[in-house]
Amino acid sequence: MDFFDALVRYETDLWNHLDARVRHTGAPGLATLSALRVVERFAPASRVQELRDELRITVGAASKLVDRLEREGLAARRPHPTDRRSSLIALTASGETALALGAQAMKDALDDHLAGHDLAEVTSLLSRLDRSLTVEQAVIR
Repeated sequence: MDFFDALVRYETDLWNHLDARVRHTGAPGLATLSALRVVERFAPASRVQELRDELRITVGAASKLVDRLEREGLAARRPHPTDRRSSLIALTASGETALALGAQAMKDALDDHLAGHDLAEVTSLLSRLDRSLTVEQAVIR
């Protein structure tokens, strides 16, 4: 339990710290920044499904997130060329600018906070733990 408690506290504190640093630069907060990163990563075929999978949220939450990105002028939907039930999501020029600003602010904040730590090792461990949990969840279902 101590590991879990420490991990959750650290994740929450890190999120709040990074969110404040990123917003201080004028970039959107981490929730929006995370969504913009997913849209960019899957471009030119980003869909609500990719946001759902990558951010581990419900389809409804992902759809509302895209609605918000559109309202804020950061992304735009267009019809999927082969699937009428789906649409593709693309960053607008404003979305690309917000992503670049936010990504740099986040990198700077992480560099400041994590200087001197072996991030490759920690990232590798967290990725392995996440993959094993995903496998365990599939078995339970």
